[in-house]
Amino acid sequence: MNKIKFGSMEILGYIGGVIWIAVILLRALSFSDNFIYLFFLGILPNLGAAWVMTMFSKWILLLVWKQNYNMKKHCIICFGIVILAFASELIHDSFLNSPFDICDIVITIIAQLTIFLIPIVTKDKYFKNYG
Repeated sequence: MNKIKFGSMEILGYIGGVIWIAVILLRALSFSDNFIYLFFLGILPNLGAAWVMTMFSKWILLLVWKQNYNMKKHCIICFGIVILAFASELIHDSFLNSPFDICDIVITIIAQLTIFLIPIVTKDKYFKNYG
């Protein structure tokens, strides 16, 4: 049976969840009209959501589908989340009259590059143990 091993991906996933919740709460307060502040409130949920979705996808592979987690599956998940973000922007642009926001795509790509590269660069022992 595959178990969840706490590694860099889980750390980033939990940080992403905290970022996402904090931004949602800060949006409700709206105590500043500063452009930079509003810009970060606009893009940070994409960063957090990308990290959380990667962590949850890993957990689904391990716990629900009982599959081993390896580098190939890690790459597919990271690429898939970027594709989903792009599709979400297209749907919002086409059907919901919301403009296509390239900043959302860029921050999602940055988020996926970090969650893809950090286990490799740090030689995360938990990542290698998944086989």
